[in-house]
Amino acid sequence: MRVLPVFVSLLVLCVPTLAHSQSVVVQGSAGPTLVNGGYSLAAGAGWRPWSRVTLSVDVERTHLSSRERSDGRGGRAGFRGGALTLGAAELSVALFPRDRVTPYVLAGYAAGVSRPNVNRMFPGRVTNDVRAVFGGAGIHVPLGPQIGLFADARMMLGEEANELLAVAPLRIGVSWRF
Repeated sequence: MRVLPVFVSLLVLCVPTLAHSQSVVVQGSAGPTLVNGGYSLAAGAGWRPWSRVTLSVDVERTHLSSRERSDGRGGRAGFRGGALTLGAAELSVALFPRDRVTPYVLAGYAAGVSRPNVNRMFPGRVTNDVRAVFGGAGIHVPLGPQIGLFADARMMLGEEANELLAVAPLRIGVSWRF
């Protein structure tokens, strides 16, 4: 496991063009969730060791709305909804360098807590641990040498309270490279 950091360090020192392509990125995004009504907010920072690869960490907050329905025969069904607060590590790889419009793919791992909504159907207050993997794709549009817009869709699959968790946020954001 120690071989990879040593290899990357030597590669950057031996190939000067790699050192010039490195940069730090700060980004923020927001948008709706698909399927279940709600919204997602995220802020983070990343490192671009190469012009097409970004390693980043984010703090994400996603809120899903509760819903309840009746079957017309006296039965009721409900989705509790709630808030997810997650820390995420992400790898994104772009088709072209980030100084031009480019599509990208992303993958990562997130961990944190969920706080399900409390309502008349679900009166108990609980907090659950969450672990999830995610993947997605997006597009990056540069607005200048250091600032750009991006939009991505991702699918997060994980576990919350021994149950399947699936969240699909669609986000639009701004990234600043320095």
